[in-house]
Amino acid sequence: MSADARQPWHPDRRWADSLIALLSLLALLVAGLTLAARQRSAQRPSERASLQGRLVEVALGGPGLLLHREGASRDWVRVESQAREPWDRALLAVLRAELGDQKEPTTRWLDAITPAGTGGPGFRRACLAAYAGAPLPSDADRAEVHRRLGAGYTADLLEARLRDRETGGDALRAQARRTLTTRLAGLAAMGSLVVAAAAGGLALLIYLLATRDRPLPQPLPVWSLSGRAAALVLLTWFLGFFLASNLSGLLVAPWPGLRWLAIPLGYTLHAALGIRLLCWAEGLRWRELWHRVAPGRPGRDLAWGGAFLGLAVLLVLAVALVAGPLLSPDQSTQRDLQELLRSLRGWLPNLALFLTITLLAPCFEELFFRGFLLPVLAQRQRLALALVLSAVLFGAIHLQPAGLPTLSALGFVMGLAMRHTGSLRTPILIHACWNGSQFLLLRAFA
Repeated sequence: MSADARQPWHPDRRWADSLIALLSLLALLVAGLTLAARQRSAQRPSERASLQGRLVEVALGGPGLLLHREGASRDWVRVESQAREPWDRALLAVLRAELGDQKEPTTRWLDAITPAGTGGPGFRRACLAAYAGAPLPSDADRAEVHRRLGAGYTADLLEARLRDRETGGDALRAQARRTLTTRLAGLAAMGSLVVAAAAGGLALLIYLLATRDRPLPQPLPVWSLSGRAAALVLLTWFLGFFLASNLSGLLVAPWPGLRWLAIPLGYTLHAALGIRLLCWAEGLRWRELWHRVAPGRPGRDLAWGGAFLGLAVLLVLAVALVAGPLLSPDQSTQRDLQELLRSLRGWLPNLALFLTITLLAPCFEELFFRGFLLPVLAQRQRLALALVLSAVLFGAIHLQPAGLPTLSALGFVMGLAMRHTGSLRTPILIHACWNGSQFLLLRAFA
């Protein structure tokens, strides 16, 4: 052994227990403050139509485009009762008016759908001009209403009705139909992929149950640091995330146009801190750390990643169907990211965020949750309990109460993948594909 080789960390309990208690209290305080801040942000009405509203727009506008008929009344009543954001309600009302050919809106109808605050008066003027023959609103009002309605199918239909009083809106209607057709095709292709992935996941589940007694090709990584050291590493890693996020936010604060840079910078700082901490605690170099958590053959590991991705789709869908009606979240768990994506301009910010969300975040989070936490828990208790605990902690660490069931289900499948292959490449691929698909969906409707 070389003279500079380090031994795994075994802190003295006389001070380690007190430090663990202190860091645990600090972690609970930080988590509570973050949840409270997110709740206040979620209670603030969105300034434009949300992703959910845009998806419903495609789902309800599709029958009118393809079948030349309005959607069923019960569908409209259901989605309108579930719409929480004011601009989502405005979007649905205009879409229904367009598909139902409403000509003369009543005062009650306008009062019910006009969003409060900035943009509301302009929207009211646009509706009166479009459906009641009132004077046309200004170009600024029309542009703002178009943007707040999502600049999509419904916004184009409303603008086309206003143009009917000028040069004609048929060209814009044709463009709106082409855009809606493209998005319908995209969602249909995505739905087909989801169904195919879920079917593959069901086949994998049957295979795993049938071969559960077979020996696995590679055991989980073995960690030699003590339980107290592992707890200190995890608590420091958790608190380091908030430190890195706040520090990166402060660094870019003087330049509002670089606000998007806070996420890549924060993840990079957090990853550097976490990997350095883990290597120090176990007495490893980075290359040794990677070989420990990702042994075996890359091709085999990635092939299993594709199979377990299907199982993740199946389990998350099942959990969402069961838990969704019980939770009934009022706000999207991805609202902050949606707002950020809407503000992005240019390929560089989009590429930087895409690489951060689909590459850096999965690699780093999987290193800690499946490469470190799961094996450490499995060394001290039954594997099934270790899988459940690591999955729940993975869901909880995102601080999204409404997303906890589905995130935990995803974490459970990634833990199974790690247990099956013994290599971190498999859960990283699952995580990267999951994050990448969500990013692309959000970006497409941003």
